[in-house]
Amino acid sequence: MQKITVWTLYLGGGTMLGKDEEKQSQFMFVNLDEYVPQDHLLRTIKRTIDFSFIYDKVKDLYSPVGRRSVDPVLLVKMLLVGYWYGIPSERKLEQEVKLNLAYRWFLGLDLAESVPDHSTISQNRRRRFKNSPLFQEIFDTIVSRCVAEGLVTGEVIVTDSTHIKASASRQRVEKIWVEKTPTEYMQTLEQEAQRLEAELQSRRDAAGKKKCGKKRQTKEGKVMNEVLMSKTDPDAGYMNRPGKPVGFHYLGHTSIDPKRGIITDIHVTAGNVNDHTPFVERVKALKSRLGLPIKAIGADKGYDRSEVHYGLEQEQITGYVTPSELSEAEAVIEADFLYDKETDTFTCPGGKQLKWTHIRRLKQAHIDKVYAAKTTDCKVCPNRKSCFGPKQKFRILKVALFHESEKRNRDRASTEDYARIQRLRRIWCEGSFGVLKAQHNMAMTYKRGLVNIQEQCLLSASALNIKRMVKALA
Repeated sequence: MQKITVWTLYLGGGTMLGKDEEKQSQFMFVNLDEYVPQDHLLRTIKRTIDFSFIYDKVKDLYSPVGRRSVDPVLLVKMLLVGYWYGIPSERKLEQEVKLNLAYRWFLGLDLAESVPDHSTISQNRRRRFKNSPLFQEIFDTIVSRCVAEGLVTGEVIVTDSTHIKASASRQRVEKIWVEKTPTEYMQTLEQEAQRLEAELQSRRDAAGKKKCGKKRQTKEGKVMNEVLMSKTDPDAGYMNRPGKPVGFHYLGHTSIDPKRGIITDIHVTAGNVNDHTPFVERVKALKSRLGLPIKAIGADKGYDRSEVHYGLEQEQITGYVTPSELSEAEAVIEADFLYDKETDTFTCPGGKQLKWTHIRRLKQAHIDKVYAAKTTDCKVCPNRKSCFGPKQKFRILKVALFHESEKRNRDRASTEDYARIQRLRRIWCEGSFGVLKAQHNMAMTYKRGLVNIQEQCLLSASALNIKRMVKALA
C-alpha cells in the first residue's frame, strides 16, 4: 500500500498550541555508537589505545577465587575520564558517567548497565591499588608508546617544578623538629669529598708535610631542623618562596620531551623541598626506567648548583641551566683568578698560585674547596691591601666542590643552544603546568598524603600525554 503524506496549509493566524501529553512507555533498541560524534576525543582515544594491558598489571592484585570483581580496566578508564574532563570528585564522576552517553560508550556500558559506585572506585584506589606501581606503570606504558611512535626522542629534556595547593588547614599547625637526612646524591658528594681529602693527605704524607687549614671536627648526634607541620596533612610542606603563594603545598617535579610536549617523568615532594634536591636522582631514574638517550637538559636557576652540574656530567648529559647571579666574591674570583684543571690551582692577578688546602662543609648541605696562597707571596705583593683584609696573612678562595662544572654551565649560557633549549623549557613546562591545573585536576590536591598526591599527578600527566599522543597520531 502506498504511503500518503498529508500536508495542511494554514493561510492565516498563528501556529496551534502544542502540548506534550503523558506518553506511554515503549521498548527501544539504542545503539550508543550513533550518539557519539566521529570527532569526539573519546572516540579518537578508543581507536588509538588498547587499555587491555592493564589486566597484566593488576593480575597479582586479585584472588583466583571469590566473588567476581568490577573490571579493573573499567575502573582505570573511568578515573581517566575524570582527569580528561576535569572531574575531581569520584562521587561527581559517577553521576556524570550515568548522564553522559559518550562516557558510557567509551567505558562499554549500555543504558541498562549500572555504573560502578563511587565507593567502589575509592576503595579499589585506596586499598587494592595504593601500594602497587599500577599508576606509574600506566604512565610509563603511555610514554613508551609515544617513544615507539616517534613522539619522544629523549635526546633533549626540559624540567621544572610546579606547586600544588595541599588540602591542609593553615590553622591546625604545629612546629616540630625533624631529622635532616642527606639525599642519596649528597651522600655521593660526601664520599667524593672524603676521597679527595684522603688523596690530598697521602700527597702530604709522601712529601712529609703537615695538614693545612682547620682541623675537621666530627659532630656527634643528628642534624635537626624546625619546620611547620599541618595536622590535617603532615606530608605537605610549608612553602614560603619569593613570587610563590605562601602555605602548605606539594611540588610536582616534571620532565618533558619538547618534541610533542610529552611528560616523561613526574615526581612529587613536599612543598618545602628545593627543586634541585631530587633532580639528579630523577634523571638517573628516567634513564633506567625508559632507556631514554638523554643528551641535554634545560632547567631554570633553581637547579644551578655545582653538584647538579657535576651529576649531569657524570651521566654524560650537557646541562643548559640558567645561571644564578654571582655573589661579589664569586664575581671577583671568576674575573681575576685563572683556574688550571691539570694542577687544580688558581693563579692570582699577581701571577702567584693558590693551592687547594682542605674541604669546608656548610650547614646548607653544601661543600666547598678552599684554596690558599703562600704567606711569603702575599707579604710582598703590591696588591695586598686591596686583595684581602688587614687581619689576614694570605689570600683564601672558597669555591664550590666541582666548581669547574658550574663554570662550564655558565659559559654555555651565551650559546644558541642554551637560548633554544630555554625557550623550549618556557613553552612546554609553563604551558603544560597551566593546562594540567586548568583542565586536568592538578590545581590543588583532592586527597592527602604523599602517595595519594603522586597518584593524582601521575593520572593527570597520563591524561595530558594521551590527549597529545592521539592528536599527534590522528
